[in-house]
Amino acid sequence: MKAFGFAAILVSVCAMAACKVGDGTGSGGAGGDGDGGSGASDTTSTTSGTGGEGGEDSGTGGEGGGDECSGLEAEACTTCCSEAHSSEVEVFTELTYVYCGCSATSRCAAECDTTDPTTDVCGDDGSVNLAVDNPNCETCVAEESSTGTCYDDAYTACGEEADCQALTDCSDKCE
Repeated sequence: MKAFGFAAILVSVCAMAACKVGDGTGSGGAGGDGDGGSGASDTTSTTSGTGGEGGEDSGTGGEGGGDECSGLEAEACTTCCSEAHSSEVEVFTELTYVYCGCSATSRCAAECDTTDPTTDVCGDDGSVNLAVDNPNCETCVAEESSTGTCYDDAYTACGEEADCQALTDCSDKCE
């Protein structure tokens, strides 16, 4: 399920800008007593594995990053995914601007792809510069991403990029 809304992404990017969260990688923990082991991780969060079935003596260790948010309510799940995958949120935000603001077919291209270096969000090489101050572009992209297909295109692109895929994998489990 594509549970992320653009507003939640922007809030997460702003809130997480000064904070570093690891990528959630690590090896699975040892099996436990039916409750499962905990997965190793470089982050300050912990991830538990799934418990054993039908009275088995050991569970499967967690992998440290895939299921940490599943089972939460939709809004809490998306917040959890955003916090757990903050570097991927930044990549997804850039992709959203690429598809919703910088694409030649986007209605926001006139607002985002300017000739003024102080407001030009769209680089000539396909990159985006989110450090510029362009509130008209931000507003247009926020509106376009909530009503247009560009958000779906950015989400799909995120799922196809190694440095963004963990975010979509996590959010796909949000209900």
